[in-house]
This record gives sequence, C-alpha cells and structure tokens, in this order.
Amino acid sequence: MAVTSSFSRRFFVKPFPFFSFNFSFSTASSAPPPIRVALTDSVGRAVFATRPIAAADLIHTASPAVCHPYSARAACYYCLAALPHSQPLRAPFCSQHCHQRSKGYYDVEMKANWVAFDDYCGTRGLKYPFLVKRLACMVISGDARSDTLDILQPTNFTPEMVSEMEEEFVLLRNAFMETLIGDDHIAFLTKQWYINVLARIRINAFRIELAVGLYEDLLSLAVASVEAEAAVGNAVYILPSFYNHDCDPNAHIIWIDNAHAKLKALRDIDEGEELRICYIDASLDRDARRELLFRGFGFQCNCSRCLHGD
Repeated sequence: MAVTSSFSRRFFVKPFPFFSFNFSFSTASSAPPPIRVALTDSVGRAVFATRPIAAADLIHTASPAVCHPYSARAACYYCLAALPHSQPLRAPFCSQHCHQRSKGYYDVEMKANWVAFDDYCGTRGLKYPFLVKRLACMVISGDARSDTLDILQPTNFTPEMVSEMEEEFVLLRNAFMETLIGDDHIAFLTKQWYINVLARIRINAFRIELAVGLYEDLLSLAVASVEAEAAVGNAVYILPSFYNHDCDPNAHIIWIDNAHAKLKALRDIDEGEELRICYIDASLDRDARRELLFRGFGFQCNCSRCLHGD
C-alpha cells in the first residue's frame, strides 16, 4: 500500500510505467478499468479516475500476487474460499480448478518438512512469514518471479527487527535445503531477499474477510465485510496496493467468497480525482485510527477527517 499523510485532489502527475510489472484485474466489461496510476510530487504513487465513476460501480477486480490461509482445514489453499466441513484433510482445495492452478507450488511445499518453521511462527503469532514461504514455493516452481513484489513500497525495519528475523529465515531455508530441491532452485533465497519481501508484505498485505453471499447494494456489501466473523487469511495484491489511505474513502475493497478482490466506488467520483481506500476500520475514533496507522503503516494520518477531529 502506498503510505501518505494527507489528501488533496490536485496534483502534478506523470504517468506510471505499467509495462514494468504484471498484475491481474478485470471489470464487468472487456474495457480497461477507469483508472491510471501516476507519480505525484506530493504523495508519490497514487491511483486516479480517468472518467466519472458512479457510486457503487465496480472499478476493477484483482487477483492476489500471493496469498495464504490461516487454516488449511478452513480455507482453500489457492483462493481462500471456505471449505466444507466434510472436506478431506488431505485435499485443501475448494475445486479441481484451484488444485490445478496451484499444483506446481503446492507440490514444492509438500516436499518439505515445515514443523519447525510453522511452530516457530505460530507460537509467536507471526503470519507474514507464511506469505514469504508461499512466494518462495511459487518462485521455485516457476509460478512467480523472485522480484514479484519489488514494485511495492517497503517498510523500514530497524536493526533489532532484522535480527529477530534471522531464526525464521534459517528455518525456512533449511526446510528447502533438506528436500531434494537443487541448490540452483533456491539460489534466490538469501536473507536479504527474505527481508526485502517481508518488508513489502508488512505494509501491503490485506487481511481477507469474506462477506459470503450476494449483495445488491454497496452498503450491505460494506457492512457484511466489516461484520465478517473472522479473517480467512492474508493476501498481497499489486494494483490495490497502489491506493493511498483516507479515513473518509471514496472506494472500498471487498471479498465475497474468495480472495478475488473487488474495488467499488463508495460515492460518485470525478474524472481526475484520486481514488482512496481506508486501510483500517473507519468507524474507530480519530486517536485510535491514527495510532493504528502509525504502528501498522508508519505514517501520521492528516486526512481531512482527522484534521477536523472526526
């Protein structure tokens, strides 16, 4: 996610080079989404509307670059859709399609013994290292590039934080080294790669809460998302990560029954207006919002709502 501290609709902008990376999105039609990414002189990278967008319109959808379920027994390995209670424990997929799409890196993951790594991260409440593990498996299988997330903005780790990552990195690398995977396939897996990927996941991962069902209006959709009982996992996206934050956003990201994200307009949006989402629960009071944003994303929010004390 782009991290910025203030909101303004007037920027000096220049086009962003879309050709330098790959991402997946779609809209209701075959036309490209009504947005563009641009570099601004005041807030860095941002997303702008290329035409008027009506409230409740679907702006675009996005598939995750990498995702990971909190529980293999509860959510699909590939798309994070809920699994039926009768699902066999050795079949963590909601469909044959999901199995086939992830077969390469699933097979890589199944070759390794993850007990030490999983226990270490699990007992410390660490979730993001599992996304690094998933991405590493995708790189080894050829389903992703090692620089897949390089386009995203990283957080800054202190030397103490980097030191604390040493053990989890060693456990991850050892798990691969103890398999029959050749050294040439894990040459990318250095401590620096691990830290760089984790630095991007740290401030760009979305907590996926499914609002299962069909919703005719955007308000019901947003409420269902907020009231979702529990998150099913984490995911990192490319294009949605370019959206800046606002405590009074004009766009909203929603997940219906899997990790395929939908970006919708919360109100009418003018051509040239920046599109912003809220990174946290917008119903919190100002002090709580600012505290969460500073601790989680490293910036002091100075959006119009925060400046007015709302």
